[in-house]
This record gives sequence, structure tokens and C-alpha cells, in this order.
Amino acid sequence: MSFRVGIAGYDLWPHTLAFIRVLKDSDFCTIAAVWDEDPEDLERLVKHTGARGFADLGEFATSDIDGGILTVRTSERANVCAALAGAGKHVLADKPMAMSVADCQRMIDACAAAAVTLMSGYNFRYWKSFQLMKEIWDSGELGQPHHIYCGYPTGVPSRSEDDHSLLSWWTDPSATPGGAWFTHADHAIDFARWLWGTEVAEVMGDMRNLRHPDWPNEDYGVAHYVMEDGATLLVHSDGISPGARSRLDLNVYGTDGGMMFSWRPKANLRVWGAPSRGSEIVEYHLEDSWDIAMGAMTKAWITAAQAGTPPPQSGLDGLRVIEASLAAYESSAQEKRVRLRDIRVGGRGSTL
Repeated sequence: MSFRVGIAGYDLWPHTLAFIRVLKDSDFCTIAAVWDEDPEDLERLVKHTGARGFADLGEFATSDIDGGILTVRTSERANVCAALAGAGKHVLADKPMAMSVADCQRMIDACAAAAVTLMSGYNFRYWKSFQLMKEIWDSGELGQPHHIYCGYPTGVPSRSEDDHSLLSWWTDPSATPGGAWFTHADHAIDFARWLWGTEVAEVMGDMRNLRHPDWPNEDYGVAHYVMEDGATLLVHSDGISPGARSRLDLNVYGTDGGMMFSWRPKANLRVWGAPSRGSEIVEYHLEDSWDIAMGAMTKAWITAAQAGTPPPQSGLDGLRVIEASLAAYESSAQEKRVRLRDIRVGGRGSTL
């Protein structure tokens, strides 16, 4: 029997519509219900899916669904997750997981108590190019972790597909834990943790309003992270670049080689220092898109839920990304480095 999915919220609408596009005619699930407390947004969800719509969260959670995908605004994630878990439903928490570390832990605890699957939803792990980068990195040919650079300059999403105003929940501090930097920077944090298998130890952040001084949160940001093993991660993202999605560059440097990915004008991955790939320098052009990645991510969640096995992305993964993201904002506000963990340098047992 096909897994019956509920879509919980329209707010994160670019992701919401991507989920709908890829799941509507999939062979591994059915969109059986949608929920939103806003009548106009609920109408949009029903129109796009043809599924039964619910304005009441309790009725949605107890409807005939096997699990729910959280695409509601971030401030509502913990409450919606608790409702679904309380009704015995599995949860895919599309990124970002929640407003705070405490809310993330509340979601983890609720799903554990109900014995349902909670999976955090960072779709970079399912891009074909990034999965290939993970495979190459795990081969060991590129040496030890040295540095990752992620540049994701873009525009700020509008209120909805119909309403193009920029002041919305995307720029509302009561609805989201961060502004334009956070909108895409959290992808890079999860990517670094996944690729290298290490946690963030320290961060220096700089969040600014370069074009929109009236916005309550930043339109530009950069954060420099040091990982526990001394490797570094530099993340730049903003909401002031021309175009809806200007570009994405993600470069990984090891001590013996590296990888450089660029999404514009088309996906291109350049690898050097991995001779097992057939040459000292190799280029790949794989088909990558949000839809493909989010479909694969959803299928992984459903597979884990049906098998009763741990999901490939845990609730703790989502918590760690929120922890590292909020530390960057704390650093910017205090104008100093924020330490989360010790940095191991100079061999085993030596820390900073």
C-alpha cells in the first residue's frame, strides 16, 4: 500500500511546491491531505494537490495519513511535529528544523516517545553531484579535511507564488530564526558535517543590512566556522543578489586534492587529486535540481519509516545545524567569536 503523506503548511512555498511536483505522481507515496491555518494558503495547497484540506491541526494529524512533511513557517514546526507524533504519524521536518535548539529537542523527544520516525530535511545530501563528492571524499584520496567554501548569493523569496512582496514570514524574526543569510547558509553547515563527519567548534559571524535597512533581520551575511578537527568552513549567503537564485558555488579542499562545484549556468563538478577517477583532473556534469533531491530525500524518509530503521538524517542533525546557525548570529551581535566545542589541534588529546 502506498505511503500516505500529509503536507503541513504552505509557508515555505518554494519547497512546498517542489515536494508537490515530485510526489504528486510518484510511485512510492500519495499526497492524501494538506493543512494550513490560513484559508488562502490552504486553498493553494488543495488546488495544487487535489488532496483533502484541513484548517484544524488536530483533524489533520488524526486523518488517514502515515506521516507529515513540515513546510509550515519555522515558528510552528515544533507544535505541528508534536501533534503529528501524538497521533502516531512519522515526521519529515524540511529545513530548518525549528526556531531553537530547545524546540528541536522537543521534536526529537516527542517522536521518540511516540516511536515514530523523525527525519530532518537537508536536501543537499541528495543532490547527485554532492553524493558523488561524498563518495570521492570517503575514498581518502583527497587527504584530510582542510577547508570548505560555500557561496550562495540569491534573492529573498516572496510572500507567495502570487504575492511578490518581500516583507513576509521570511523576514519576520518571530517566524524564522534568521534572515537572508540563514535561508541558504544552513545547507552548507549540514553539508560540512555530513561530508567530514565532524561538528562545528567555533564561529565568527557578520550579519548586515546592506540594501534593506528597514528589514528586521539581515539581508547579507558571512560566517567563518572552525570544525572540531581544525578544518574550516566559510559560508556567504544573502538576499540582495539579482535574480531569484543567482548562483551556488561549493568548493571542498583536502590536504591532497579538492572538488569545486558550480550550479550556474549548469551543474559542473571539477575534481583534482583523485587519480582513481581516471585522470588528475576530472569534470562531471550531472542532472541536479531541487525536485530530484527532494524526491529522493522523501523516499529515504518513507523507507526508514516503513522499515523501522534509523533515518539517514536524524533529528539531532537538524538540531546541530540550528545550534551552529544561531551561534553565528550570537557572534555577530557580540562582535566576537563564539565557542561551542573544543578544537583538536596538534594531534590526539590536544585542544584549543
